Amino acid sequence: MYDGTGDPEDHVKVFQAAVQVERWAMPTWCHMFNSTLIGAARVWFDELHPESIDGYKDLKAAFLAYFMQQKKYVKDPVEIHNIKQIDGETIEDFMERFKTETGRMKGAPEC
Repeated sequence: MYDGTGDPEDHVKVFQAAVQVERWAMPTWCHMFNSTLIGAARVWFDELHPESIDGYKDLKAAFLAYFMQQKKYVKDPVEIHNIKQIDGETIEDFMERFKTETGRMKGAPEC
């Protein structure tokens, strides 16, 4: 499921791998793609203008263009030392932010 916060290219790759295993016909791809969207991503899909998408290729291009700001970017693992707990931040919130930040670092240990 994609909620608009992860890497859209990762979502597309996983989706395409799944539909190829299922051997769905191309027209089915668009109908099934919307079932993988939740939250902000589902709102985006629901607000597409009728007939603005001519097929999966168009849907994929529109999806990637809209959510590309969420694409993973690789940080240097040295930056792990710059992640500090903010005043007033709970330890739970800090750990969640820490996991998110280190997930963007190549070679950083997984939490």
